[in-house]
Amino acid sequence: MKNFILVVVLLITACGFTPTYGTKTTSSDLNAIKIDTIPDRNGQVVRNFLIDRFYDNGYPINARYNLSVSSISESIIEIGIDQDDEASRAQLRQKANMRLMDIETNKVVLERTIRATSGYNILAGQFTTFVTEQDARQQALRALSDNITTQLEIYFTR
Repeated sequence: MKNFILVVVLLITACGFTPTYGTKTTSSDLNAIKIDTIPDRNGQVVRNFLIDRFYDNGYPINARYNLSVSSISESIIEIGIDQDDEASRAQLRQKANMRLMDIETNKVVLERTIRATSGYNILAGQFTTFVTEQDARQQALRALSDNITTQLEIYFTR
């Protein structure tokens, strides 16, 4: 049994398999990206998440790439209906377009539409509903920044 496991491990490493979430992307790849200002409050939050993730030693002085993200569009869809025909659950959807440009060649090297979805309960009290909606918004913004980071990491591993 030990020999079988050893053979499987050796075959997997010999086939050229590389995990998507491996350590092939270095922090220097993300450190070489200048992040443009993103409009609105939600954009500020996403930009701060990206800055925290990209920059280990401060803002890049000689960036190789420029990342621009469009204004984040948000929609709330009521999906759960209770017996009184009142909404009991909502889904918060956010969408933005990202563009990575090579500063040296002035060409767009990556362009994607990024989406994130989060859900929350609509409760009897207005304040509690407001708090759960804000939490869902924060989760969706973090997921949006994580999706942007994942797209960039995939690009840099190619």
